[in-house]
Order: sequence, then structure tokens, then C-alpha cells
Amino acid sequence: MWRGYQRGSTGIIRIAGACGILLPFVVFVTLGVSISLSPWFTWTENALSDLGIQQNTALLFNNGIILAGILTFIFSIGLIKVLSKKTGAYFLMVSSVALIGIGLFPETIFTLHFLTSATFFVFLAIGLLVIGLTVRKTPFERRIGVLALLFVVLAIVSSFFIFRFEGIALIEALCCFPAFIWCLITGMKMTHVSV
Repeated sequence: MWRGYQRGSTGIIRIAGACGILLPFVVFVTLGVSISLSPWFTWTENALSDLGIQQNTALLFNNGIILAGILTFIFSIGLIKVLSKKTGAYFLMVSSVALIGIGLFPETIFTLHFLTSATFFVFLAIGLLVIGLTVRKTPFERRIGVLALLFVVLAIVSSFFIFRFEGIALIEALCCFPAFIWCLITGMKMTHVSV
């Protein structure tokens, strides 16, 4: 399945795959608990980052986002090892560092928060787009490439609705949740690598 990867990389690929599998669970649990503790939160009037500045949710939300960024970073290392065209995985790695930054710099530090948030969304979309357009060597690459393109199209289409709502939480979710599901699916494939 994995042509071109160095022998001895199997363990790293499996660990990276496990991080891809854990990623959506960390994100969804973090958001689910944070939202349940925030009766004021609405998908159409807030940003997800609003959860990172409220006293009762800030610690959980920000640490969950940092953990998600770390998992994405490790997942990206595995992608770099298995993909024949690695550029998209490098873009995904940059987006993971930006995701960590979102947790480190909440909305109260507006400039850094805005820069890390924008970098995360832009590099995530570019990474998936590049993966979708460039990886075609193996059946695995073709499948994850098609899924990546599908999720990028969904993110782009959803961004057209950004001006319909006062807040952007729904748009943020539509842009990045499919990517987290893509990481789960890809991670499942990566954990089944054979020596």
C-alpha cells in the first residue's frame, strides 16, 4: 500500500494515523462540552473562538484546540512519509501550527488570534486542495484525494454564506469539520499499513 516510504517508518505512520483518528473526537468533545456549558452560544451569532474567552469554557476550549493542533501536526508527519506528492501535507502541517496558535492566542489577543485563525483556515483549504489535485499514484492516494477535493468544495461553497449570519461559528464548522473527518478516514487507512 505504501510505496516509497522508508523501512522503519511503519511505526511513525501508525502513530500519525492514530492521531488522525483521535483528532475529530478531541475537537467534537471539546466543542460539545464547551457549548453545553455556554447557554448563550448560538451557531449563527457567535464564532467558535468565543468559547475560548468565557470563564467557564476558556481552559477546556483553548487546551482542546491546542491538543487538536498537536494531533494534526503529528498526523501531517505521517502524511509526509506516505504521500508521493508531499506539498499538501506541508500545508496541512502549517495549518496545524496555526491551530495551536488559536488556542494559545484567544480573541482577547485580537491581532494574533486573527492571524492564526486566518492562517489555519487558508492553509487547511490549500493543503486539502493540493492533496486532492496532486496525489494519484496509488489507490489509497486516489481515494483520499477525491475525498479531499470534495471537502474543499464543501468548505468553499459554505463560505459564500458567511455574510448571512451575524456570527461565523456555523461557517467555521462547515469549513473545518469535513477536514477533521477526512483526517479520521485517512488515519484509519494509515494505521493499517503493512510492513
